[in-house]
Amino acid sequence: MPEIWLRYGTTDVALDIRFENLYKEITPRVVPLQEDQINSKLRGIPLKDNCLLIVFSSTPATKQVLSSLVNSAINKGITGNIMIPLKLKEFIDVRNEKWSSSLLSGEDLLALRGTMAKFDQTLFLSHSSYDPLFGFEGTPTHLLRKFMKDKMAEAIALRGTDMPSPGTMSEPYRLALSLCSDIDALSVEIVGDSNRISDVFWGSIDESFKNASSKLTENTNLEQQQVKSEIISPGSELFYHSTLADSLNSLWNCISVLNRNGSAILLSESRRGLGSEALQTYIEGRSHISSSTGNSKYVDGQEHLIFLEAVQERYNLGIVSTIPEYYLRTKLGFETFDSLKQVLGNLLSRHGKNHKVTLVSDAHFTLPLVEKDLNDGDLKHPT
Repeated sequence: MPEIWLRYGTTDVALDIRFENLYKEITPRVVPLQEDQINSKLRGIPLKDNCLLIVFSSTPATKQVLSSLVNSAINKGITGNIMIPLKLKEFIDVRNEKWSSSLLSGEDLLALRGTMAKFDQTLFLSHSSYDPLFGFEGTPTHLLRKFMKDKMAEAIALRGTDMPSPGTMSEPYRLALSLCSDIDALSVEIVGDSNRISDVFWGSIDESFKNASSKLTENTNLEQQQVKSEIISPGSELFYHSTLADSLNSLWNCISVLNRNGSAILLSESRRGLGSEALQTYIEGRSHISSSTGNSKYVDGQEHLIFLEAVQERYNLGIVSTIPEYYLRTKLGFETFDSLKQVLGNLLSRHGKNHKVTLVSDAHFTLPLVEKDLNDGDLKHPT
């Protein structure tokens, strides 16, 4: 019997599963670059003195690139300031003896431009991944969500489906690109998993994001068949376990390979709670899922309510979390579990003692998609 460890917030939890009940473990498709290759790519960035470096991610890969950029600048006598959003404060330490650091304040684009105007150059740093609304996550989507909230309602309205659509270059994706095309700054986009870097792109905000998105498309996990169940961990990066809203992106990444009426179980410690205004107002009874599609004003996280309603019509959703059962089960419709042992028992009871379970251990950076049979166009189904 193999013992498989999956990340759950600040700890790793063991899943004791028989070989005959394990279908496969899906992990990101990453061919990592060597450190000298990464540094070679970064050396081409034309850094200027009095530089503002805004960091939107907290992964070990991000920290590696950030350290390389700052050390290169210091060696050239370049001074600067590193800024991070408040939500990343406890997840990434950007202090440096020769560069100052501070929290990124302001909630609109005018305030951001005012901050940028104090510096001779602005450089954004993001770890690209998948996004259920925009298709891909990177500097443009971070800018929209934090500084262009008035445009988020437009992005919601442009979606082509109520189902999550990670990995698609859709109308919301094109909107994000267009809204950032005139921002005078460079952007560095990292591609890989939490710890390994498969590529780094830099340039204008829109161009670097397009290049990173194309690379992510190449890294898609093409599976030969749909699966009946998944146990999903966002991965080793603590930030993606910290709130329900951040963990849900991992669930949305993996939902398309699930067979109809299949089961998806999410590991989401959520020690910082729900993580979005829309989820909070919904569980407090101050809004309805159906009303979230028609609002002219965007409420942070409302896309998750839209996706929940659509996904729960097709699949069984479960969760292991510290959020009270009343909110998860009664309000949000999740089946709740206290342990992986309980999860596995439920899956085998529901789908049969010979059922094979699929594991996704770094789901925030993994996009599994089903590859259709070229002979008959039908999808294969495992036991």
